[in-house]
Amino acid sequence: MNNLSTEKRKQLKILLILVAIIFFIAYGTMMYLKYAEKPTRNTPKVKQGVVFDQPKLQFFQISQQLNVYPDRIAVHYPYLIIVHPDKLRSEIYNMETKQKEKEVQEVVLDYYKGDLVYNKQGYLTYFNKTNLEIICDQAFIKSKTEVLCITRMDQNKQGNKLISINPQTHAQTDVYESQNVLTAVYFDKSRIYVGEYDFVTNRAYVTVNNKTTQVPDLINIFYPMRDKFYAASFKSLRNKQTESYYEIVEAEKPMVKLIGKGRIILF
Repeated sequence: MNNLSTEKRKQLKILLILVAIIFFIAYGTMMYLKYAEKPTRNTPKVKQGVVFDQPKLQFFQISQQLNVYPDRIAVHYPYLIIVHPDKLRSEIYNMETKQKEKEVQEVVLDYYKGDLVYNKQGYLTYFNKTNLEIICDQAFIKSKTEVLCITRMDQNKQGNKLISINPQTHAQTDVYESQNVLTAVYFDKSRIYVGEYDFVTNRAYVTVNNKTTQVPDLINIFYPMRDKFYAASFKSLRNKQTESYYEIVEAEKPMVKLIGKGRIILF
């Protein structure tokens, strides 16, 4: 080394520095590939879908924490309706576009393609801007000229019935009445689905076009999913705070099959 000229020594130092730089670049790249990419490959993808794991609602990539009471949800495919009665606010999401459709400062009962049924200030039910002159506990929009409405004959009693209202003429037609309390309604492919509950015997039922079958728990909502039809029960003291959902296997002669407990898959 002592025999090397000053110029040679300078070149050797530069060479050693370049070798060190190349070594550290190669080592850093190797460590990155080993530790940075591996977790990425092993990280599970976030499942796409709509899941109600009370009180958490997962709408694709959006998570929302609801109050167990009085917050509630409703479905009129492809729309998911989230209702906050104490805040007089409702949010409407489209499950096909995976986007929030709109927000309404009312207690919405149903929404479909821009049409709204809601309880204005909790006193009277409206279809868009038309006062239906009745109070609906639940509603379903069949068309612009027909709204299904679960209403109580006496607001101080549990007894109720399902009627049809024409928002344009206010004409009302009785559709279905039972000795049980009606808890949910949905119309799909010429079939009317009704949830029923007997508070004396604590038995729940599903009625499809006037054909009734017993089910394990009170039905809160109906909804279609992937060419099948489902009913769901929310958490309550009756079911030991465990939500569940069921497939309605045969609509002509209704039969139900338990699909899952502990969460409700909606889409």
